[in-house]
Amino acid sequence: MDKSDISQLSHLSRIGRMSIMDRSGHKELTWDMARQDEILAAKETFEQLMKKGYAAFGSRQKADARRLVREFDPSLEELVIVPRTVGG
Repeated sequence: MDKSDISQLSHLSRIGRMSIMDRSGHKELTWDMARQDEILAAKETFEQLMKKGYAAFGSRQKADARRLVREFDPSLEELVIVPRTVGG
């Protein structure tokens, strides 16, 4: 998603929430879907976690079932980021 895509979301006034599960516990990051600076910060965090091997699941509305997310979508209301499990 580039800056022109983000600017098209500026009419939205919803809040997105990223729940990050890691060894230290549970962290939350929120962004206002009408604020480009907050969207860019959330996107950067998302991309850093994906590079570390985390998996993301999200939904457009909190009540919807979550699906695997491979690219940051600022219109998602809910994102859950978890470390990938390694079994053997």
